[in-house]
Amino acid sequence: MPTRRVINIVNFIRYDEPRVAMDLILPVVEQMKLLTAAKLPATWLLQFDALVAGAYVPFLKVNMPANHEAGLWFEINRMHCDAAGIPFHGADGLNWDYHAQASLSVGYTPDERRKLVDVAVARFREIFGHAPRSVAAWYIDAVTLDHFSSAHKITATANCKDQYGTDGYTLWGAPYAGAYYPSKLNAMVPASTPEQQIGVPLFRMLGSDPIHQYDLDLGEPLQRVLSLEPVYGNGGADPNWVTKYLDIIALSPALALSYAQAGQENSFGWEAMKTGYELQVAEFVRRRDAGELEFECMGDTGAWFQKTFTATPPQATTALTDTLGGNRRSVWYHSKFYRANLLLQDDAIRIRDLHLFDQNYPERLLADTCKEHAAVFDTLPVLDGLQWSTKEHRAWGTPLLLRDGTIVHPLRAKANPKVTEHGSVLVLEFPLDAGDGTLRVVFDADAMRWTLFPSTPGFTLGLEFRWAPGAPATLTGVSDGRLDYQHNGFTYGVKVTNSKIDRTRKGFMLKGAATEIELQFRA
Repeated sequence: MPTRRVINIVNFIRYDEPRVAMDLILPVVEQMKLLTAAKLPATWLLQFDALVAGAYVPFLKVNMPANHEAGLWFEINRMHCDAAGIPFHGADGLNWDYHAQASLSVGYTPDERRKLVDVAVARFREIFGHAPRSVAAWYIDAVTLDHFSSAHKITATANCKDQYGTDGYTLWGAPYAGAYYPSKLNAMVPASTPEQQIGVPLFRMLGSDPIHQYDLDLGEPLQRVLSLEPVYGNGGADPNWVTKYLDIIALSPALALSYAQAGQENSFGWEAMKTGYELQVAEFVRRRDAGELEFECMGDTGAWFQKTFTATPPQATTALTDTLGGNRRSVWYHSKFYRANLLLQDDAIRIRDLHLFDQNYPERLLADTCKEHAAVFDTLPVLDGLQWSTKEHRAWGTPLLLRDGTIVHPLRAKANPKVTEHGSVLVLEFPLDAGDGTLRVVFDADAMRWTLFPSTPGFTLGLEFRWAPGAPATLTGVSDGRLDYQHNGFTYGVKVTNSKIDRTRKGFMLKGAATEIELQFRA
């Protein structure tokens, strides 16, 4: 089936912004004017306090076109907790406190999370006459998502993009973009069996830069943001970046779904988002009219996903032009078993990220409550190019030419790879320097294969994985055909075929018996 290329414009609405005084209704009014004039569909997500107080619901009821939808922004506040009859965990005197223990669902017990869901849906139904189809937040845990799905039949949900330490929240290792069906034990992990699958697709928010966001501010305690959000001058408010990013979404190989979420929450204020929002709407209209991108409400995209896929389909993001004008390029792939990222810089070919998806790996706060200002949500690292790196020593996987098991040189690309799609399989073929032939990288649903061809007698393929000294690497050992890991008390492994595995001082080396190496990720 052809790739769908979809953008959901999602504006979420807060009633309260205690950190700085601003006009919170003005952004909603101005966003509505722009989107209505452009005839673009949009999703408006209301926090519970904005649902029950203020001018937002009356405004939406009068001004929302038929191709827009309202839904829930599921950050918790004092009005919400009061309605559910549970204690609010924010600071005294505040209705909304952005810290994790107060605003995220994991700040509350599983039973309290379900009560918060039920009261929000019931109040939404009273006001709008139907249950919400779309629900999102910076992070909604698996218990809460499962209740939204099973008890209230929502059709779409969304969590924040991957980020390290931003606003005290670390989300790391989930599918980088697109959508997936989460596990009932971990909203970051796609389920691999129907029994463990939450029935609502989870979309990744904010249109994250696929080349630079991953290791932005490497070595620092938190990351800045490089995304489609229109408040950011280096991203969503930069016309050059927006054009290059939308080229990726609209034109590049992506398998089942090429997806981005646009829009902005009202609590940044209209002046901060005005320039970026206006230029994006103009570009969206141009792309829509050219037939490059589809625009629809998040609930509609979720309903299509549910109708089309019974399990998470493989998806990719292929970014072969540097969004910031340099010479970095990146390819992301994910299935229900793993995610992988290749970073290309000058002629170097690097594996920058590998994370295994095991549906039985539980969230850290699945049953416990968050009591801190910060929280971590993650999956299982095989190679982590951010957290296992320092500014001086990068964590990489590097393809090598070997002779009699000894390194001859790294394999170098003469040009961008040829990228082809074969059903759910993504294939990259790199023309190589130094007469080494062609390197083929195949991303299949449960395996990644590296092949060097044509073969030359006496020469074999190698993959060297290394990380910084003292990095929190999770590798515990190697055995015949297997890499063994332990992360956060959970043991897991990756099978390797056609290769000898050598443990090294800085990582490990895969020495191919011939010119093909396969890594298998099915848990």
